[in-house]
Amino acid sequence: MSTLHSGASDFAARLAEALLGEGPPSKKAKTGVADLDREEIAALINKKLPTASSYSKTTVGGWADSRYNTIRPCINFHRQHTLQDQRTTPVALLDPILAQVAEDCAVAAPTEGDCNFTARIASAMSESFTKEGERMDKFWELLEHEYSVKFQRIEFGDAKTDGSLTHPKGGLVVNIEVKNEVGSGGGAIHVQNAAYAAKYAAGQAVVLRQVSTCPTLLIELAGPNMSLSGAVFSNVVVCDQLTPMVSLLWQPHSPLMLQAARCFAALRMALPRLLAYYDSVQSQALRQQLDFPYPTSFIASDGGGQAHFQYVQRLSGLCFKGVIQPHGQSVFIKFCRSYSFAAHQAMAAAGYAPALLGFEQLAQGWLLIVQQFVDAVSWDEIVDKPVESLKAAVHALHAAGFVHGDLRGCNILVAAGAVSLIDFEWAGIVGKATYPYFMNHVDIQWPDAASDGRLVTESHDLWWLGKLI
Repeated sequence: MSTLHSGASDFAARLAEALLGEGPPSKKAKTGVADLDREEIAALINKKLPTASSYSKTTVGGWADSRYNTIRPCINFHRQHTLQDQRTTPVALLDPILAQVAEDCAVAAPTEGDCNFTARIASAMSESFTKEGERMDKFWELLEHEYSVKFQRIEFGDAKTDGSLTHPKGGLVVNIEVKNEVGSGGGAIHVQNAAYAAKYAAGQAVVLRQVSTCPTLLIELAGPNMSLSGAVFSNVVVCDQLTPMVSLLWQPHSPLMLQAARCFAALRMALPRLLAYYDSVQSQALRQQLDFPYPTSFIASDGGGQAHFQYVQRLSGLCFKGVIQPHGQSVFIKFCRSYSFAAHQAMAAAGYAPALLGFEQLAQGWLLIVQQFVDAVSWDEIVDKPVESLKAAVHALHAAGFVHGDLRGCNILVAAGAVSLIDFEWAGIVGKATYPYFMNHVDIQWPDAASDGRLVTESHDLWWLGKLI
């Protein structure tokens, strides 16, 4: 969570240090982008970010240049895999409209109108254009006619966007970046579009960003290929691709055209939602937690109806501590894409897991898990380990017909001499639960045959048990 600072002189000193590397050595060693609040991040972007086209280059002077080491963490577009990626909340958890775009692009059922428009745009974009501007103008013409919107080119110093849809209250609703063909223009198209979104949120959305994450739908067009991305200004500017590059070639017998039609269906549904959002955002109550995920409520599993919570702090990754409003009960909040509610509930009933208070199904396959916050330490941190309690917990899990899959010490809490199992993302029914893809095989030693996509077995849990005791 960002730290807020009230003194103007402190702000100036910290900003000068971030921009110029100035300040006493002891302070310089501790200060970084993670210590700056959103307004300081905005000031840093305004001061240090070059033109979007220059920043998008992969040559000297582009985003990878060491001269931009200070500004790069302020705009997370995933071109360098660093700890910043792990500290940044995905766009789909920061804005529900952009999350729905991603889901619609994957599963929406296009209408006849969506299919007809896809056919027209595929026919047009499959043509050869002598200049980038010609392709841009044709793309504008098609989108403006289909969606009854009006694009403009916004100037940022010596540079202009390739098409922007703005809201009268100051929101950048859509931004388009065009390359005449794949590889033309000499820059990374997604980086360039992200840079424009960052420049707008930091420079022109001064009032808006006090109450909003400034969600923007980004369209990247490279020849007859298109992708959709989403950008928000949270603790930093985050830009995630919402789709892969989708072919806009005229291929009437290919499923690729269905993929394109889903993207245009998603665009059709997203535009009025984003415009309506910007219609109302400034009249809404000031949102104080713009650097946390957007969900702030869940349906209580005990039948108590909707419960509201406030975030307190990020614990790690996509795990947070929060408090239920208004009575202040501490809760553990987790976002993930898979979870065995049945395994968790069975272990909680047996006394070997924190109480599962509720959950919500979110767009794009995300899950919100809310459970009792346990004042405990992990198995790895405690010296006098309650071995028998752990054995009993694993036995109870297997007796109930479940496996866990990730019984590392960090997923076992100890309080008052008893253990609680947590993190049921990989758990499930024996013979059905499988490991996820992209497991960490570099830093973690797994049991034999515990690998991406394969079955989680009881023997794997027992392997962890033997390792822990």
